Amino acid sequence: MNKLTSAALAALIPLSLIQVAWAADKPQIPQQGTATYVTYYTSRPLANLDMGESGSQALVEMLGATRNTSGSKVFDNMGVRCLLYSESVSGKPKGRGACTETDSDGDKVFTTFEAGVHTLIGGTGKYKGISGTAPYTISPLPAPGQGLGAIAVEHKVSWQFK
Repeated sequence: MNKLTSAALAALIPLSLIQVAWAADKPQIPQQGTATYVTYYTSRPLANLDMGESGSQALVEMLGATRNTSGSKVFDNMGVRCLLYSESVSGKPKGRGACTETDSDGDKVFTTFEAGVHTLIGGTGKYKGISGTAPYTISPLPAPGQGLGAIAVEHKVSWQFK
């Protein structure tokens, strides 16, 4: 082996050890499980429709970040973007929508939500084939500015892979 080859191998061995250690540090997603996590959202209305005495409709964008409160790396430190369709008809409010949760690897979980429950409908990368539900409760937070909203949403997620 010549000196150039030896030097190249000597440089690559530590790099490969770093990559192995980095891969081992990545969260592994169990085939099924449960976790509790909180998503902190800010929201802004994209469009409103005033229907007079009949009610109102709104399309709201919500952006946030997750924090796993049960000590796991699953559903922790994910960026979240949701679109919420909110309506109030005859004084009865309701909302439904969809979210994309993105982890540090760029892998995504897709959910829909309505009536206090997120439904996991799929994902990419390590989340491909995920399904499950995440009942949630909402706690209001102080608004960060005029026309903006903020909430903390606690999720109790149960998942499995198909």
